[in-house]
Amino acid sequence: MSVRIAVLAVTACLAGCAGPVVRPTLSPSAPKRDALLVLTGFGYGRSAEKAIRSLAGSTAREGVDLYVPSYVTRTGLDDSRAKLERYIRKNRLDRYERLHVFAFLAGAWTLNPLLERQGLPNLVSVTYDRSPFQERAPRIAADELPVLAWVRYGSTVFDVAREPYPPLTSPGVKVALMVESKPTAFIKRHDEAARKLGPFAFECGSLGQRYDDCLYLPMNHNELYTRLAEVWPELLTFIRTGTFSKAADRTTPVDDPLARRGRQ
Repeated sequence: MSVRIAVLAVTACLAGCAGPVVRPTLSPSAPKRDALLVLTGFGYGRSAEKAIRSLAGSTAREGVDLYVPSYVTRTGLDDSRAKLERYIRKNRLDRYERLHVFAFLAGAWTLNPLLERQGLPNLVSVTYDRSPFQERAPRIAADELPVLAWVRYGSTVFDVAREPYPPLTSPGVKVALMVESKPTAFIKRHDEAARKLGPFAFECGSLGQRYDDCLYLPMNHNELYTRLAEVWPELLTFIRTGTFSKAADRTTPVDDPLARRGRQ
């Protein structure tokens, strides 16, 4: 694989963390409204930014203001947590009666230790994007493409690769899991390395995170970024009720997409 192709492969796997934020302009009190903080991560590129921005109108119509910070640094998870903490404080998210979080993978690694340390008094719910496939991507990139991973993302991707998933244990917060059931092209290309890290466990209880409800998505990580609008109805249902709808897919996948290489 040439250097250029390798760079593109890592970029496709972990693509851009940066990008403009979605930040509503509100009165100081923000009365009777909810806030949704979407914590993007290594898969956040231009297409994802456009898709998430397009969701702002739908959330606003439901009385939910959307915030999407650029918080992932090149200098490690500790600095990313400090940057996220400053963002929350600067945007005065404590003004809201109810705060909700949707966290992509790097978002959980950043947010959870921060919440365990200090908490957010108005935090009501956290919905996590989880993937038995994609959560191996940082480790694979760090092990097999370390120079390229460092050039593109600095030490943060290595922190995520090294640190086990840090669960949220706060009892007063409703927790949901949305589990991706398809691998990205990067994971398919590195299926042997992915399998060496152990069996893929899709059972909700095997993901090391307490939860109030859990569903499965017929998407891979890249697709979820660009199709978040399709997930919004279930996310809104959880925000409003603390559970997903009756129509949510709660059936644990038993098929192995990596055994069918070349197919989506």
